[in-house]
Amino acid sequence: MQKILLSLAFLISLQSHAALEQLNNTELQKIEGQAGADLSLKVTLNQTSTGQFDSTLCSDLRYCRLALNFNNRGTEAAGNRQWLVFKGVQGTINIQKLGLDGVDLQYNNKSGVGVVKPAIQLGAKYDSPILFRNFGFDTMSIETDNGTGDDKAGYLANTSGGTANVNSYSNGIYTVSGYDNGREVGFTGMKLTGNLALNGKVMIFSCDSTHPRC
Repeated sequence: MQKILLSLAFLISLQSHAALEQLNNTELQKIEGQAGADLSLKVTLNQTSTGQFDSTLCSDLRYCRLALNFNNRGTEAAGNRQWLVFKGVQGTINIQKLGLDGVDLQYNNKSGVGVVKPAIQLGAKYDSPILFRNFGFDTMSIETDNGTGDDKAGYLANTSGGTANVNSYSNGIYTVSGYDNGREVGFTGMKLTGNLALNGKVMIFSCDSTHPRC
């Protein structure tokens, strides 16, 4: 029994030190593998299991935002950064089925010669649509830093001001007698609920100078 174990260890040692060799397209085509896989992915952001905005997780609304700062329009006269802030970000995206396979891709190169290359194929079918549930944001606004430091950052702004019963707001929340009451200060909210049905495939492969589009 000890001899068998020693022999096995010796074989493993030899294999671990084997040199890697580059394979060309012809050699790669001779390699066979197992069937592909079906992938599924569900992403839930700032939502409860029923698809509603999670007010417990987002008890401090400032930390449920998405902010962008652009290089060419990133500061104002005093040098403070300006942000495009999406407030009340939430949503669920459910990719029910995405096929992952290895396939042979056939095409004619620039010389008109047929070429076969190994490729990764991602496929989607209309009977397994991508589901969007209450995906989007409540409001959008442009905010400016109020000095330096994270606590002064524009994307955390909670300002107060305005005129009573028209556009008054306190701590970044509208205090009006209308639709916007209790919402974060801003404009142009967007929510998406629906199914995106796709039927097709995308192939990913190495592209060299002989391909018409490379």
